[in-house]
Amino acid sequence: MLISSSDLINLPVYTKSGRHLGRVASFDINIDTNLVAAYYVKTGLMKGLWLQQLCVSPKQVVSITKDKMIVEDNVAKEKVPGFSEVELSAPGAK
Repeated sequence: MLISSSDLINLPVYTKSGRHLGRVASFDINIDTNLVAAYYVKTGLMKGLWLQQLCVSPKQVVSITKDKMIVEDNVAKEKVPGFSEVELSAPGAK
């Protein structure tokens, strides 16, 4: 199945356990491999402001449909330049 960029942007993102993380804001493509390098998920709104942005590795994505993206439950605090201190970690990472 193919999904277009317009379907992917603003797609709700949930963990396997059902926790709503936010919505896909953007994604990066590796031009050498023509594959998605990272998905960027913005969390919920608070008084009109985004709380944080998560960087999700394609390895963490369990499934993508036209209705939602499901990712692994692992969450680790890491400093990522230009992002909040919360990033989904790779499976098995500490």
